[in-house]
Amino acid sequence: MAELTCSTKEQSSLSLFPETGPRQGGTRLTIIGENLGLKFEDVRLGVRVGKVMCIPIESEYISAEQIVCEIGDASPSKIQDAPVEVCVRDCSPSYKAIAPKSFTFVNPTFSQVAPSQGPLSGGTWISIKGKHLNAGSDITVNVGDQTCAFSWRNAGEIRCKTPHGKVPGEASISIHINRALLRSPEVAYYYTEDPTIQKIDPEWSINSGGTLLTVTGTNLATIKEPRIRAKYGSAERENNCTVYNDTTMVCYAPSIDNPVRSPSELGDRPDEIGFVMDNVQALLIINKTNFVYYPDPVFESLPSGMLELKPSSPLILKGRNLLPPATGNSRLNYTVLIGDTPCALTVSETQLLCESPNLTGQHKVTIKAGGFEFSPGTLQIYSDNLLTLPAIIGIGGGGGLLLLIIIIVLIAYKRKSRDADRTLKRLQLQMDNLESRVALECKEAFAELQTDIHELTNDLDGAGIPFLDYRTYAMRVLFPGIEDHPVLKEMEVW
Repeated sequence: MAELTCSTKEQSSLSLFPETGPRQGGTRLTIIGENLGLKFEDVRLGVRVGKVMCIPIESEYISAEQIVCEIGDASPSKIQDAPVEVCVRDCSPSYKAIAPKSFTFVNPTFSQVAPSQGPLSGGTWISIKGKHLNAGSDITVNVGDQTCAFSWRNAGEIRCKTPHGKVPGEASISIHINRALLRSPEVAYYYTEDPTIQKIDPEWSINSGGTLLTVTGTNLATIKEPRIRAKYGSAERENNCTVYNDTTMVCYAPSIDNPVRSPSELGDRPDEIGFVMDNVQALLIINKTNFVYYPDPVFESLPSGMLELKPSSPLILKGRNLLPPATGNSRLNYTVLIGDTPCALTVSETQLLCESPNLTGQHKVTIKAGGFEFSPGTLQIYSDNLLTLPAIIGIGGGGGLLLLIIIIVLIAYKRKSRDADRTLKRLQLQMDNLESRVALECKEAFAELQTDIHELTNDLDGAGIPFLDYRTYAMRVLFPGIEDHPVLKEMEVW
């Protein structure tokens, strides 16, 4: 809401609603504040919206607090944003105020309706899309020449429920916003023949409902949100339907569970069964169907609430009323969950055989069938492994530790090998250096030796080689160091 202020003490802040309206006028503008005159005569001619008079309505005037006035026709003027001026008494400058935010004149329009068709009986919620649809103070929507029951609106949409049509076919839409009349030749709503129901298959369900029903009929696609209903004793409930085409839809059977009455094992017909299809009264109760409700299945709980199994062992769930004695080929569809995992099922009249999935540990068992749900207990599934979990953890930990030790030894060995390689290379280098030095010394010694022999050869060439006589040479060789040997003496012959 826009605020209206005045510099005098006679008037204080005011608020305006609405802030937009059609040019054709008729919008009732509400002004709320303080010191708005002591009597109606003080403000009778004191409100203007731009150059357009806003005529106060005496029946809605509240002394000093509220003025409600009706804005006149602004069509001749092209102004869009018009200041709101309020005068009290003689409209002197001391008793006049102008709103800081102007009132806006707009041209509301609409361009679309959804859904664009519905049953002749009406009752369909439609949305009309457009611009400035929240303008003005009053609104009326007509489909054909009947009023569409208004629900709410904003700037881009109006929501209303269609009235009963007169004949199937096209119906124009018109909107009155105060004195403005909105029409759109391109937008129309179509009334169709009311839908009919021909067959429900299967014609049975269980006490908790929730089973799938295939419904065939005519003009079913006309209804956007159909629902199936059932009444049984004190229970009266509805459930959702999904439309596939004009002749087929699928519904979930409603529950008839109540503490006072329950169906027998042979089945029991509900007091009423029918469909909620907008305002089509003929389908609320269908008398030509032989629909029957059977009691819910009953299952035995697991021993002590927990059962121990191996993964390969099947789970057997015993009970009664597992297969309702209904005619036809339809059967109650069961789902058994081990935890969150479904298992493969074999169903008989007294038990469910569940091939338990490949799981281990503790899991809750849940049985579902339509709207029925029951948990018989908890399943403890043990592993087929010979080793227990602590043993597996211990072996894993020991293996990991051994692997760590081996890695550490390999790292140490690699470091030692690197040190040994460095030492070997250092010794090899020292040996190479030593060998080089020895070779150099040998070469120098050989050179010196050659020099000595050369000098000796030169001496021999000058003095000659000394020679001993044979006897002396032989004695020195045979008897070295002995000058007087008996063999040298002359032998006496006797």
